[in-house]
Amino acid sequence: MKKFELVADKKVRLLKFLQDNVNGYTYSNFSRALRQKDVKVDGKRTSENIILQGGEKVEIYLPEPKNALNIYYEDENILVFNKPKKIEVVDGEYNLCDEYFKRFGKKIYAVHRLDLNTEGLVVFAKNEEILNILISEFKKQHVKKYYLAVVSGEPQQCDEFVDYLVKYESFVKIYYKNIKNSQKIITKYKLLKKNDVISLLEVEIENGKMHQIRAHLSYHKLPILGDEKYGDTKINKLYKQKSQCLMAYKIKFSIENNKLKYLNNIKFEVDDFSHFLNFFHNKGV
Repeated sequence: MKKFELVADKKVRLLKFLQDNVNGYTYSNFSRALRQKDVKVDGKRTSENIILQGGEKVEIYLPEPKNALNIYYEDENILVFNKPKKIEVVDGEYNLCDEYFKRFGKKIYAVHRLDLNTEGLVVFAKNEEILNILISEFKKQHVKKYYLAVVSGEPQQCDEFVDYLVKYESFVKIYYKNIKNSQKIITKYKLLKKNDVISLLEVEIENGKMHQIRAHLSYHKLPILGDEKYGDTKINKLYKQKSQCLMAYKIKFSIENNKLKYLNNIKFEVDDFSHFLNFFHNKGV
């Protein structure tokens, strides 16, 4: 086990504090540690998601770094991570490719990407042949990616948005018509839960573009909670969120290539998204 020691600097729920301050682990890791009383607050073990007032010393014991990579599935061809926030897929000083190589001495190849602060399932190939097969299957839309998003507001009657996206250096803009350098985007969604302020959506995109879900939902007055680039500052402050509540929670394969056809029969779905549901019980902490 690996021990982390921290000091709370503000009023915040214990699990939220751990998620924001301990890199390389998911909310599930913190929840499990809490249930097992592997968390201490001011020297006393606790299994409750208490409210910290600020100034408390927090200690948590978590699995060794090998498990901190959160490998969801692995075989001789592919690797699927349940990526935590605050770790890149490929680039940057702290990324999944480099961490896997450091710990296992083997190179892996990212098939698609997730933003730094988007959590959830991301697929890697173990060699270039498998990488090329998967890239081809993704382009043929034989791999479906589903996301969960907590958004401000409530969607209306339609179940998909069709618009055009223009990519700039570090952000994107959405337009209702085709303009120069734009790409057509389709974002489908289903309402799962709501209250008078926020909604939980299941979102599906085809051949996702940079920041597509975040920017597209925001364009249609459904900004993702915690998104500091495209979101609603007032609602983010109300719920004390500084990173987007967006999770790639499910992947469905319908692959034609015989070498990887077996993936069609495997379930790839994150079953713990309780931290998203918690927003519907209390505002803020």
